[in-house]
Order: sequence, then C-alpha cells, then structure tokens
Amino acid sequence: MKKRYFIGLLFGAVILTGCSGISSTIADMQMKSAKKSMESENYDKAIKKLKRAVSIQKKNVDAYIMLADAYVKSGEQKEAEDTIDKLRDLDDVRLSGKQEEKVCLLDSKRIYSDILNNFYKTGIIGDDDELYFYSDVNEIDSLDSDKVLDYYYFTLADITGDGQDEIIIAEKDKDGSSEYIMPFKLIKGKAVKIGYLVSPVIFADNGNAVMNYNSSDTDNLMVSEYNSSIVYYMYLDKDRQSKEIEETKQLIADNKVILGSDDIVNRVNPDRIKEAVDAMEIPDIDDMDVEEDNKSKNSENKNSKNEDYKELYRKKLTDTIDSTGYKDEYWFKLVDITGDNRDELIIKNLYDKSTYFIYIYSVVDGELYSYFYGDGELFRVFDDNSILSGTEYSDASKQFKYYKYNRDISRFYMEKAGENREGDLDYVNNLLEKKAKLTLDDINTELTYDNIDTALGR
Repeated sequence: MKKRYFIGLLFGAVILTGCSGISSTIADMQMKSAKKSMESENYDKAIKKLKRAVSIQKKNVDAYIMLADAYVKSGEQKEAEDTIDKLRDLDDVRLSGKQEEKVCLLDSKRIYSDILNNFYKTGIIGDDDELYFYSDVNEIDSLDSDKVLDYYYFTLADITGDGQDEIIIAEKDKDGSSEYIMPFKLIKGKAVKIGYLVSPVIFADNGNAVMNYNSSDTDNLMVSEYNSSIVYYMYLDKDRQSKEIEETKQLIADNKVILGSDDIVNRVNPDRIKEAVDAMEIPDIDDMDVEEDNKSKNSENKNSKNEDYKELYRKKLTDTIDSTGYKDEYWFKLVDITGDNRDELIIKNLYDKSTYFIYIYSVVDGELYSYFYGDGELFRVFDDNSILSGTEYSDASKQFKYYKYNRDISRFYMEKAGENREGDLDYVNNLLEKKAKLTLDDINTELTYDNIDTALGR
C-alpha cells in the first residue's frame, strides 16, 4: 500500500512538472512563430500567437514585451499600453535592466506625454524645478499663469544620436532678453537633464552643441560634447580636442545640423504636447543599444583608466589656487561619498566673506568632471550618500536642493528643490534630522600647495 502511495505521488509530480514544461515549450513555439510573423510585418498574426503565449505563461515577461511591440508596430498604441500595464501588474516579477529599457521605449508616447503635461502644470521636469523659488508657487496652476516670469517652449528630437528623442526645453524671458536650452534624456522612464546651454544653440550632425553661436566669430565657439558615461554635455577643451571642435564648425558651415534654437517654437501646453507626441516615432527595440546592467557598465567606466585620478585632483586644486580671487577662501577634502571605495574631491569656497559654495569632482574614463555644485550652510552628506545643500534665512525659512546618487548616470540626480511649495519646510526639516557623515565644517583642510601634497601622497 505504501509503495502504491509513493508511486502515485511520484507520478503526480511528474505530471505536474511535465505540464509546466509543456506550457513553456508551447509558449516558446508561439513566440518563435510570432517573431517570424513580425519579421514579415504580419503583425495581426503575431499578436494572436503572442496573446496565446501570455495566456499559457502568465508571467512570461519577454512574451508581454513582444506583444506590446507587435501592437506598437501595428499602430495600436492603446492596446500596447494596456499590455504594458498588465506586465507591470504581475506579482513577483522583476524586470532586468534590458527588459525595463525596452518596456519604457514601447511606452514612450505615454511617458513623454505625462512628463511634459506635468511640466506644464507644475514647472517640474525630471531633476529640474523651474518654479520652486516663486513666493506664490502654490497659486500657480500652469506655465501659462501670468505669475510665471518666463515662456517655455519645447521640441522632441534625437540630438545625442542614440535613436531615441530627447525633450528639449527652451526658456526665454517674456521681454526676449535671454534664453537657455535644457535637453532631457529619458532613462528607465525618468527624465534626466543632460545640459544647461546658453542660447543661441546649434546641435550639429555629430551631436555636439555649440553655445552662443555667432557666425561672424567662429574662432571662439563654445562647443560641448555629449558624454554617455555621465549622461551630460561636457565642454570640449580647445587645446586637447581642437579636432572635434573644427569638425563641428565645418558641419555647421555646411548646414549639417540637427536642431537650432530658432527651431524650438512650440509653447509648452497640452495641445502642442499632444501634437508632438502623436507625431513621434517609437524606436525599434531591437535596434536600441540598451545595457543589461547599467550599474556594472558605469562602475567599469568609472574605475577604468583612472589610476592617475589623484593627479587630476591635484591639477584641479592647484589651478584653483592659481585662480583664487583676493576675497575668496578655499578648503578641500578627499572622501568617498558614493560608496565605490574611491575618494571624491570636495572643494569649499567662501566667496566674498559671506557665501559658501561646494564643488564635488570625480573621474570617469580618465576625465575630471563636476559631480555636484551647491551653496549654503545646510550642506551635508548623509549615510545613504545623498546630499543636501541650501540656506536658512532669518525667518526660519529654508531654500534647499536634495540629491541622490544615480548609478545609471554615474552622477547625482536632484530629487527635490524646495523653498515655498506646500510641505517644503517639513521636507527639509525631516532631512536635517537624518544622520550626516559629512557637514560643511568637516571640509576643513586649507587649500595650500603643501596640504595638496600631503593629501595626495607627495
């Protein structure tokens, strides 16, 4: 009897395991067949097969992604979004970095629309808040409000050459006296500011951005190159990168450009947003260069070719001494604030005997770049490697910016800027109660040549 019972249990287990294996096999067959149908642009047939696959295997992430892709290619955007929602609602399912990037690309139209409409209503886009310092910010219901001092325009264009459109915001005073260009890149569905450029700006065909462009003075062009390692536009050095600058000048002379400031003419409002989003093309997910693990990629970028990073710190510190104004005082510190077991360089500047400025530098791919810039006596680095900067005024109000380190972009991303929005004071006071591993007073090594040699090992 016991033997029969054991055999029965074993047979049942085999049946259950076999059913699971059969389901997986059938789903794989449906997906392979669907892929062939998509290659021949028979999207209706592919959709039927992929719907069958997700009904058989309800947690098959790749099947859901393929189904959403088939809907996008067949022009059925609403169905694609519904499929993505179902995928997002699956319990106990975690997407890989590559899967997440693909899902965000397929959901691009909804994501771009949400980001731009939220910007219109609040003045907040990605890691930028255009209105936080307005005293009457809580009374502003959109960028069209008479209380907003600037006009905001936008366009969608691929200025970095990766196949995905960036959001380019143009800010202009109502009297037309000044203008700035702020491009934002979408990374895992989040808008990340990748530059703050002085207009007029021209984006050449090689992706470089030329600021303050003046066709009669091309010898002194300010050219920035998009750096994919830190996801930001960096100035090209006129001595070391003269070839790239000359190439950019020639492209502009030949009218080989992607976009210029004068091309950004649409005011940010719901109607214009809908027009632009409806017209945009969603990139083919199979053509996109997405990384399986951005964290590993950026960790490698940061640590490769950087054996001499201390010499780059030394040059920055000595250059700072050489350029110090007579009213400025400087201190510095080397400390790991990102948890990567390598020190960043922090410089504290007391400007004109009254205001503290903080600069944090790191090295990626053998190049020094600025991690962070902030001001005010509220500066501190917390145990979780986040950063607060800001100023407390005599009436107990506080203006602040709060940053978190984002490994996807190898730099800090501003979580919140605050001063006058409802709840801002409670937000910053809660931050000030957190344990800090570094404060303004801890940056206390006076910037001298001898102290530089001591800190950097000479």
